[in-house]
Amino acid sequence: MAVNKLPNTILVIEDIGSITKLLTIILRKAGFEVTTFDTGEAACEWMRDNEPALILCDIMLPGMHGEEVLSFIRILPHGKNLHILAVTALANPGDRERLLKHGFTDHIAKPINPGTFISQIQEHLRA
Repeated sequence: MAVNKLPNTILVIEDIGSITKLLTIILRKAGFEVTTFDTGEAACEWMRDNEPALILCDIMLPGMHGEEVLSFIRILPHGKNLHILAVTALANPGDRERLLKHGFTDHIAKPINPGTFISQIQEHLRA
């Protein structure tokens, strides 16, 4: 079955509704389509048939942890080279390096900076 390519869509995987709402507002204002899921399991199921432009993934998710979500997406043929950014409150020394080593493209710390957030996203879309 063919994968549905969504070149202007950003997938947001986040379990806290207020953060999902904030990310969605900022991304839509910048002209992106946004698809959201509050569990890794639901996002992985959607990813089987869809290819967004970029993924923003929380780490501390209920059930399937963000690193497990990343591992699942990376085994999909269309997920190998996707830019997947960890958007997380994990900010202890070594967290960023550990997440990048695990395979995330980048790390954006929460709370996000609305003034620089879109430029961070666009940087990865150009890469």
